[in-house]
Amino acid sequence: MESSLDVIDHGDWLSFGMLHAGSIIPVKISRDAMEEYFGADKGPDALKSAYTLDAEMIHARAADMIVAGVSYTPDNPLVLKAEDF
Repeated sequence: MESSLDVIDHGDWLSFGMLHAGSIIPVKISRDAMEEYFGADKGPDALKSAYTLDAEMIHARAADMIVAGVSYTPDNPLVLKAEDF
């Protein structure tokens, strides 16, 4: 599995950095996606806990969604929503 950097549960979404092709890609994934596909509940740090269990699958989908030539930054992260899974 690729390493994750700065995994933060923001309540409505989870953010993390993903190493891809030698660069760190900032990614955010919605609570809806985490609840529907990865079993996250409503508790504190629930998104982070669910992410820990399924990081490999989340990273694989994120890698599939990366668009060549797009500059992903903390202000313009790769966004994963429920419909992306």
